[in-house]
Amino acid sequence: MLLLDRTACPAVNEIIDGGMGYCVPLPEKVYRRFLMLQNVLITYQEHLCGLNPKEFRTIKYVKRLSLNPSRCIIDGDLIWSFTMMTVTERNEVAKKIGTKTEDILNDLLEIENLTAIF
Repeated sequence: MLLLDRTACPAVNEIIDGGMGYCVPLPEKVYRRFLMLQNVLITYQEHLCGLNPKEFRTIKYVKRLSLNPSRCIIDGDLIWSFTMMTVTERNEVAKKIGTKTEDILNDLLEIENLTAIF
């Protein structure tokens, strides 16, 4: 399965403290699968120091906006934590979102292969 169009490039960003990141365009099907996985993992996993990753990633503005721009972004760190779970936990989480563990792992592997230069 080809997740990314080979002509679409990841958008690389840098932050002032020297960190780097990238955004990868995803097909709608994979985006929806990862969005459901993200929502389940937010409630399923224990959070580091009790910090909610969804609240941490939400952009805060002085003025109220009608749309939250971070809503369309999948938290890669949270999604990759799926690979650190036990097989039983993975199967349970995959069952909750109505997919197979292999599908999620294949999607993650494809993203890993396409972004291996980073």
